[in-house]
Amino acid sequence: MKTKLQVSKNVTMNKPDEKRQGMKVRTVVTGHDAKGRAVFVRDEQVDGTPIPGLGELAFLWNADEPATYPNAGSNPAAPGIFPPVGGIRYIIGTYLPGVIAPEPTPEMHLEDGDEPGGANDGFHRTNTTDFGVLLSGNMALELDEGAEVVLSPGDVLIENGTRHRWRVVGDVPATLASFIIGAHRR
Repeated sequence: MKTKLQVSKNVTMNKPDEKRQGMKVRTVVTGHDAKGRAVFVRDEQVDGTPIPGLGELAFLWNADEPATYPNAGSNPAAPGIFPPVGGIRYIIGTYLPGVIAPEPTPEMHLEDGDEPGGANDGFHRTNTTDFGVLLSGNMALELDEGAEVVLSPGDVLIENGTRHRWRVVGDVPATLASFIIGAHRR
């Protein structure tokens, strides 16, 4: 038996005739009502945040600790790209052609030469396990000693806290969906 989608009044519905400018990711979120029943709590477009020289990142879900259910389905909106142990980030990024060299953050571990403008610009490691699915374009992931693999749309990567850097292959941007989990490092 099919039922009609019912959402609360404070949910923004996707409008298919809207023209998209920049990255916009439709995000549908479920939660629980006061009686503990499953409900749709959001259906909205999440805008990408432009990152100069990099592309755009859409921060879809940011939590610094595991969820407890039932809950209202609110995004904890924790700050930062990289979560602490037990935290998660769900991000979709569209990256510009060339080496991806983000501005270092405190969570990024850099070695000599990894800093911006250095011989190994873009290399970094974080205390995270990153699960990525390439949605469009082609990207190369480079590891120590020049080991490299090129990913195509539909390919999945599981990056286990290793030192690495990304590069968009070709002359069109690439879009990568990433689920990042904070991890321990010995």
